[in-house]
Amino acid sequence: MQNCTSTFDRLVGRAKTLELAYGCPDTLPSESEWKLLGLPTSASWDLSPESLTSGADDGGFTSTMIASLDPTYSVEGEVRVNDRTDEFGIQQFLKYYVDEIRARRQPTVWMRFHWGNYYHIGYMVASGLSDGGGVKEIVTYSLELKLNEGTSFQITSDGEQVAVTGVTVTPATTSGAVGSTVQLTANVSPAGASNKSGTWKSSDTAKATVDANGLVTRKAAGSASVTFTTSDGAKVGTSAITVA
Repeated sequence: MQNCTSTFDRLVGRAKTLELAYGCPDTLPSESEWKLLGLPTSASWDLSPESLTSGADDGGFTSTMIASLDPTYSVEGEVRVNDRTDEFGIQQFLKYYVDEIRARRQPTVWMRFHWGNYYHIGYMVASGLSDGGGVKEIVTYSLELKLNEGTSFQITSDGEQVAVTGVTVTPATTSGAVGSTVQLTANVSPAGASNKSGTWKSSDTAKATVDANGLVTRKAAGSASVTFTTSDGAKVGTSAITVA
């Protein structure tokens, strides 16, 4: 329509979504680190179970056991040629992939694949990556991801809460004069934990007090321990406070 702004860079479809994030296999990305890689137009997965069949005679039947899984995800989708900051851009991913190979490292990435009411999550390596064609603002891509770190793989409900596994307090030790203050920080693990709330407490309020936000005020010469206890799981982190 005349004088109306038109755009040709819209992605359509959200029946299945593929999100990626950089990181190391021992730390699940936080919610803010997951970024959408365009939108899939087709997606398939294959856990590739490896089975073993026993030779034992059990009433005329053999027994089959699963020995391992080899999860593989094949995705074709639409993506913008020009990367946007709110998306996991295909151009910078290509650069990362090539740079890792040049550096003799594995081009690994975290995957979160939303299928139905569940998330398939794992630390993956891209075993297939290509441009499917198109010369406009939106082009197609093909991507195959295979599991790289076995212990990272999980399938969770999209409404499932991520439990707290631990907490540390920083700084772990601190000293200062009477009347001075120090801000403590509770570092809850994993980074993507659903409930990071907790309670601060001082072992000796005559020596040091702590408010609900972790701000410590030194009251008198001596020492005290300040703890943070998580609401989920009652995990405890401690900081040693010395008052000069």
